[in-house]
Amino acid sequence: MKIRTLKEHELSLLFEYAKLEKWDTEESHTLALYKTHPNDFFIAHEDGKILGFIVAIKHSSAFGFISSFLVLKEFRGQGFGMQIFDFALKHLQGCQIALDSIVDKTELYEKAGFKGYFDVVTYSFVTGSVNLPSSTLQTIDFDENQTVYENNNYLNYMMQNKEVNYRAIKNSALVSSYAFTFKYRDGYKIHIESTDINEAITLFFRLTDEFEKKTKIYLQASKLSPLLLAMVEALHMNETSRFIRMYNKILD
Repeated sequence: MKIRTLKEHELSLLFEYAKLEKWDTEESHTLALYKTHPNDFFIAHEDGKILGFIVAIKHSSAFGFISSFLVLKEFRGQGFGMQIFDFALKHLQGCQIALDSIVDKTELYEKAGFKGYFDVVTYSFVTGSVNLPSSTLQTIDFDENQTVYENNNYLNYMMQNKEVNYRAIKNSALVSSYAFTFKYRDGYKIHIESTDINEAITLFFRLTDEFEKKTKIYLQASKLSPLLLAMVEALHMNETSRFIRMYNKILD
């Protein structure tokens, strides 16, 4: 078996096989991630046959994240999975590594030294189900000259995608909160970066109001994002899926 970096045109293969597994693919997010970390996407193959995929993003010299770990069905149970996973661990050697595992697969990662720390939950909301008083906060569209974007290549690539909708709130010369939506499942997923609940809710409704009523909106939250959990509770969102965030070690 050989493992090499995935070429950009091969991302469609990853998406194709992920859909066969009924994964919730986030194509806009994955493409932007590839643009910023092209050397962290891998494909395993042997004798001209694709065996699997894995993404091992090295966000810094201290932290990495593993995702999209997939072995094709016909090659499972032959040891390829552990070889691919070990390759990703070596690629991120020296890093604190995180990954999200479905509940019944944690044992696989525990054997590799990972431990579950908290749940990462995806919630859903239906547009038109809640009315909110108009906010006096002003939102702005994407402006690549804004300070927050200068060193955020991932966000810049996301904003260049015509399928991504974006709004932000600006205080003085700086963007204090921003949010964007992209296609996900049978609706759209929203990502919010904010430390102010009023700004977060304003962005949520400004973006989701652009969609037709009864459009499903998905939001991911964990104990690391108490503001988002407060929104989930206030908007009576429903849980749709749950993962366990696991780490191989906790650094000082």
